[in-house]
Amino acid sequence: MEQIIEMIKKYKQILVYRHVNPDMDAFGTQFGLILFLRENFPDKNIVAMGEFTSKLLPMYPFDPKTTKYEKEESLGIVVDTANRERVDGDLSLCKEIIKIDHHLIVDQYGDVNIVDDHASSCAQIVANLIAEVRDDYKMPQEAAECLYIGIVGDSNRFLYRNTDERTFRAAAFLAGTRIDLEAIYQKMYMKKEKDLAVTKFILNNYHSTSHIAYYILTDEDLKNLGISREEGSDYVNTLANIEEFEIWVAITENRKDHNVRVSLRSREVPVNTVANAFRGGGHALASGATLASFDELPDLLESLKDAIKSYHNQG
Repeated sequence: MEQIIEMIKKYKQILVYRHVNPDMDAFGTQFGLILFLRENFPDKNIVAMGEFTSKLLPMYPFDPKTTKYEKEESLGIVVDTANRERVDGDLSLCKEIIKIDHHLIVDQYGDVNIVDDHASSCAQIVANLIAEVRDDYKMPQEAAECLYIGIVGDSNRFLYRNTDERTFRAAAFLAGTRIDLEAIYQKMYMKKEKDLAVTKFILNNYHSTSHIAYYILTDEDLKNLGISREEGSDYVNTLANIEEFEIWVAITENRKDHNVRVSLRSREVPVNTVANAFRGGGHALASGATLASFDELPDLLESLKDAIKSYHNQG
């Protein structure tokens, strides 16, 4: 953390990036880090980079449009992004780059790379980095709330296997700022009636084959249900915790980019290698992929079946 702070001191402008199609951890880490830096370095112009159209935004105590970047020498900090291609924003604006991430290493694009692929979330890494300097720098409550959302979101409420003592140490540090945990959980998990309609559609229309369960939402389905493509993927865990299903998958048509987005989840079988083969990647048990069209779906399913067989043969 002291190395990061020394780099921050060299620049008047800090640009903080995260990946495209941001989830709770990406936003939580980006916003939490920005709020921490603004509190402790008020003379710096600290800017949130990327597009901000996600429906996740209202859960964070942060307005990403509060500052704009100037054309000057900048330090870039990229969080929760494994490879340069997935960064939401133009990295050429930065003279130096710090990468902070918890995905498997595929691209060390930073001048400084802080990567722990065993961490439950990127927010966990940043929270524990800030905790190292807690005696010298203030942790604002709003920053703590953003980072806590990131940890809870990516660890699925501390249920995933990458949750360990460091996760709880980070959560305890953030909770020590007296954030309202009950209010945070309500913002994160309160549902609307339309969610029941989407869940009903998925349960009535899912498919299963060889210990794999999946649902398909076409562009027409998304419009009929009144949800976005991104929201369609958010229901992937509707098919979780079923004994017969070792892998469960959300498949949503992306009419805007003329492709099909895939979210892969698993209890034990690694799915990231399959995701890598289909223009994606991620964690061993939680990854994303992209199909050129629905014509590639049979190949994806066969690859997942092979992954299951390989896993059990190794066992």
